[in-house]
Amino acid sequence: MDPIRRIGVLLPPTNAACEAEFPHYLPDGCAVHFNRLSRPGTAISAESLLGMINSVERTAHGLAELQPEVMLYACTTGTFLAGHALHADMGERIRRATGIPGITTATAALEALYTLGARRVFMVTPYPAHINDQEVEFFAYHGITVPRCDSFFHDDSLQNVRRSSAETADLVLRNKGRLEGADAVFISCTNLKSMDQLTRLEEELGLPVISSNAATLWLALCWMGAPTAQLPRGCLQDLTPDWTICFAPQRG
Repeated sequence: MDPIRRIGVLLPPTNAACEAEFPHYLPDGCAVHFNRLSRPGTAISAESLLGMINSVERTAHGLAELQPEVMLYACTTGTFLAGHALHADMGERIRRATGIPGITTATAALEALYTLGARRVFMVTPYPAHINDQEVEFFAYHGITVPRCDSFFHDDSLQNVRRSSAETADLVLRNKGRLEGADAVFISCTNLKSMDQLTRLEEELGLPVISSNAATLWLALCWMGAPTAQLPRGCLQDLTPDWTICFAPQRG
């Protein structure tokens, strides 16, 4: 039997943040493996992001040969732009194609916020305004209000790659005076580095701060029953999911 517990990750072609961040926060005995989806162009648009859906089965089959315990669709916007239930449908599509449970980043973000009891969230993204508006609508559909947000307003995914985690933290902190009434801060986009800044941000803001990548890795580890102590010190490190949004694991 393979002694290594494996996580498979389906990535957009230009995503460099997950590969940079995930390996640093895994417990001993766990490994993460990546395969890239196909995408028509790099524009941050519904057409480009949803175009990746057509390659889900191909990409998942490539990872399935490693027999990961869980497979992640690591794109936040790509799992809600076509409808409020797509985040769950995509996970089921991965399972049907491979027999391996599938979890999306949008599912993980909702699960983390629900478990924390966060119903009013300040959101930070790299997206253009029209994508931000659709994400606000997605959260509202699921009972989470986003009264304010800020963004880098990028229109191309390659711009995300060039942003450092310190720049992401600076964008969050310049909104410190706009957080009144917020239960948490959510940093959206799996291609926006921030995990090494989350502890500092929580300490400075006095609020839970969740990123797409932190939520995705947290839920995968919880689903596997693996330790989460290696995650950035803060709200997710010892948090146990309520399994309100994500299907609960069936343990023997």
